Amino acid sequence: MSRDVVVTGLGLVTPLGESVDRTWDGLLDGASGAGPITRFDPDEAGLRASIACEVETDPAAVAPDDRVDDRTMGRYAQFAVAATAGALADAGFDAASPDWNAERVGTSIGSGLAGLAEIEATAGERPSPSFLVSALTNLAAGHVSMTIGAKGPNRAPGTACSAGTHAIAVATDDIRRGRADIVVAGGTDAAISPLGVGSFDAMRALSTRTDDPAAASRPFDTDRDGLVLSEGCGIVVLEARDHARERGATPYAAITGSGRSADAHHPTRPAESGDGLRRCLEQALSDADREPTAVDHVNAHATSTPVGDAREADALATVFAETGVPPTTSIKGHLGHPLGAAGAIEAAVVARTIAEGTIPPTANYETPDPACELPVVTEPHETTVDVAVSTSAGFGGTNGALVFERP
Repeated sequence: MSRDVVVTGLGLVTPLGESVDRTWDGLLDGASGAGPITRFDPDEAGLRASIACEVETDPAAVAPDDRVDDRTMGRYAQFAVAATAGALADAGFDAASPDWNAERVGTSIGSGLAGLAEIEATAGERPSPSFLVSALTNLAAGHVSMTIGAKGPNRAPGTACSAGTHAIAVATDDIRRGRADIVVAGGTDAAISPLGVGSFDAMRALSTRTDDPAAASRPFDTDRDGLVLSEGCGIVVLEARDHARERGATPYAAITGSGRSADAHHPTRPAESGDGLRRCLEQALSDADREPTAVDHVNAHATSTPVGDAREADALATVFAETGVPPTTSIKGHLGHPLGAAGAIEAAVVARTIAEGTIPPTANYETPDPACELPVVTEPHETTVDVAVSTSAGFGGTNGALVFERP
């Protein structure tokens, strides 16, 4: 049994706003979510980097559910509950409706560092009875399932910065194989804390362009000097095409293929020539039964780290060697890097790109790097996108890719 899978709802909580529309408009306007860190004092923590992309809105204020509170939910889970509410409303679902078949609804929400901030806040103190449920990686998916009464397959990939992409990939498989009709899928992270930022700072992975935060995240630009840590959540409502058709839903896009691979190379450095990501992309296109020539747009992982961007450019150049790399963008110039939420936020943006016929620009791409010879989109680009791919890569050499198509 194999069924087509479509995206019928989108939900976002990002540093550009607590909705899909606000995030999308910010991307097209060239806005940045970067600024000085306000959630703690970077100087007191002894950090070189002092900027991040923070979500300004209290997630409890945008989630129409009184279960969202600081006592039982970590910030990462609050983001997921809030984004899910927006995605289900966008899809036209009411979880309280008698038509909602709970046992056919799944939940698949990944995270990289999950409740790191909650663990850090509890260190040295006697844990409260609710500590574990505010910190475990699978509790974003758990809290969402409880909030909407989803009793189908429940997953929570913890595959670092590929987690959101992997969560959507396995959710797609659940629908394809008939395990569920609907899956709420995505990724969430909230690691802007002394330990979270400090860990990346110690690795010298962060940009130190502290005098100009909006210009700090520079995917593929020759002057990039590292990533800007971010937070947020992306949720997509995935649905079997026949199920969506029966209820009259209008899909944004279809998900037709996915790929997953390991570099088997190094804990943090991508494999030479982007070998792992290349194989992952080729696997995703094969799964979709598409040749590289069919692809109109690439949403790149591109965090603006010197090595990571160059290895991804190598992978793209190899996969698209015959026809050239399609128009490519990275939204991390606007939003920074939200770790396990990145692939899911980008999935929502790619679905919107296909529906709108507009590719968003890559912020801060000013001086092309010879090591990243790509057709980087720098202004909103109106065009028909029939097929798009989105890539993710994480620590441990874990890669993910999704293929989206016009529905």
